Amino acid sequence: MLEIEKLQKICDQNPTSILFARLADGLLAQGEIARAIEVCRRGLRYRPSYATGHMVMGKCYQAAGHYEEARLAFEKVLQLDASHLAARWYMGKIALQLGRGDLALKYFEQAHERDPFSPELIEQIRKLKGEEHEVEHDSVPEPADMNTDSGVREVVSESEAFAQLLEEDVEDDLDTLVTSLKREPKPGGEAPVIATETLAELYASQGLIQEAIAVLEQVLAREPNNEHIIARLYELRNLLESEESRT
Repeated sequence: MLEIEKLQKICDQNPTSILFARLADGLLAQGEIARAIEVCRRGLRYRPSYATGHMVMGKCYQAAGHYEEARLAFEKVLQLDASHLAARWYMGKIALQLGRGDLALKYFEQAHERDPFSPELIEQIRKLKGEEHEVEHDSVPEPADMNTDSGVREVVSESEAFAQLLEEDVEDDLDTLVTSLKREPKPGGEAPVIATETLAELYASQGLIQEAIAVLEQVLAREPNNEHIIARLYELRNLLESEESRT
């Protein structure tokens, strides 16, 4: 990922840039939650239909413990992109944090319909259904009361985001950073030996989605409980599926 300072400079020079979402996500990763929220608010004034911006805003609110605001942000993501896997994952996690296992199960099952081979989703659903079986003799679970079928509004695709990223004239910087992070490939075309989130984001920013997914899968193998990596994988898999459906 580009340095925070460079992203901040780009966003200061061009307040309408979609790079505000990446800047806010980087600030969130550094624990600067309040600053990340402010960056998102400012960016979304110019890009109100940018699903990724609302996604990052939701993550910021969740990190701050503002679960209702986070829920509204993720709902906005689903309004813009009804098939967004990561938004459903986070909606499920928020429901769990609020003690609503029924709603959590609903969102995880919706995500599972779109990503049936995700081990993280399978595990969450298994746990929740197991908990239901334990209490079903004593009480009847409350019905899910949140309707997420609110329709699809204008979708701002990640491919458009990548196009603007190149227009921001940062491609040379990305090429340099990618080169510096990669080691010599091993025989047989194996994936880079440095598997980090930074390298994955560099691939993603250049439109190399499959390569980014491969790197993040290696990171997740080392950090199986890293929810940030899990959510990012959902986003990239969703993007890859959308691109493949258009070809």
